[in-house]
Amino acid sequence: MAPYIAESKRNYVFGGISSVAANASIKALAAIPSIDSEAVQQRLDRVRTFYELLNLPFESLLGFIAEQEYFFSAKEYLSILKVNVPGREIPMDAERRISQILSH
Repeated sequence: MAPYIAESKRNYVFGGISSVAANASIKALAAIPSIDSEAVQQRLDRVRTFYELLNLPFESLLGFIAEQEYFFSAKEYLSILKVNVPGREIPMDAERRISQILSH
C-alpha cells in the first residue's frame, strides 16, 4: 500500500482508525466481568497501564519510566513513542532519552 498512498494520507486514515480501535478495546476490557485469576488481572493491569502511558505527555512518560523502569521492557517503552497520539508531541531525541534512563 505504501507506494500508492502518500504517508500523510496513510497517517490520516490509520491515525483516525487507531483512536477508534483504542476506545473500542478499552470498552471491551471494561466489559470483562470480574476475573478472580491473579495472572489475568495482572495482564489486564499491564494493558491499562500501557494505554494510560500512551496518553501521557512525554515528560510525564519519562518520569514513569524513571520510577518503574522494569514494569515494561525497553522495547515496549520505545514502542509507546511509535504510536501517533493526537496532541502528544514527541521530541526528536526521545528514544535516546528513554534509553539513557533505562541504561542506569
